[in-house]
Order: sequence, then structure tokens, then C-alpha cells
Amino acid sequence: MNYIVKALHRIHDFLAANDFPSLLEAIRKLEWSHVTGSAYTWLIVLPILIYLFWTKKFKIISALVSLFLFLLLIQKTLSPVGETLSLHDLLIFLSGTVALVGINFYLIFVRQ
Repeated sequence: MNYIVKALHRIHDFLAANDFPSLLEAIRKLEWSHVTGSAYTWLIVLPILIYLFWTKKFKIISALVSLFLFLLLIQKTLSPVGETLSLHDLLIFLSGTVALVGINFYLIFVRQ
């Protein structure tokens, strides 16, 4: 339990110390092979997903998948701080974001 409290304090300190560009840079430097290879990730994510599937909370699952896809979209399309953003990357980011918001809006509010 103490480890969880320390981890939450580190996350809070990180968010309090960094602004939006530094958060984008941290997301951009995130290596998914380390995240998926970590046992802690699977110990946290797998029971949550099993519970959500068991209770048939597909709206929450779709929102979590959309969050994951949005992080990938940020990582692949937005340029590092100080560099210019090309129109092509901006259009991909905007269209991907609109598609994710539209799909979530449909699944959460329209389709009940």
C-alpha cells in the first residue's frame, strides 16, 4: 500500500512540476515496449479489463482504448517542442482526434 501512495505522489509531483509542452515530450519519449513488457502494467491492467468484460462495461473499455489511441496519436503526429508542425501532421492529428471523439460520443451517448 505504501508503494502505491509513493507512486501516486510521484505522479502528482510530476504533473505539478511540468507544463503542457513537457508532458507532450514525456508522452513522445514513452517507449511502449517497456510499458507492455512490465509485469506491473499487466498486474494492474489485466484484472481491470477482466472485471470490465465480466460486468459488460463496454463503454468504459472503449473510452480506455480511445485514450490509448489518443496517446499514440500524440506520439506519432505532434512534433517536438521548438519544431514547426507540418500541415499534413496537423490534419492527421485533428482528423484522428475528431474520429475518436465522434466514436466515443456515439458509443457513450447515442447508442444506449
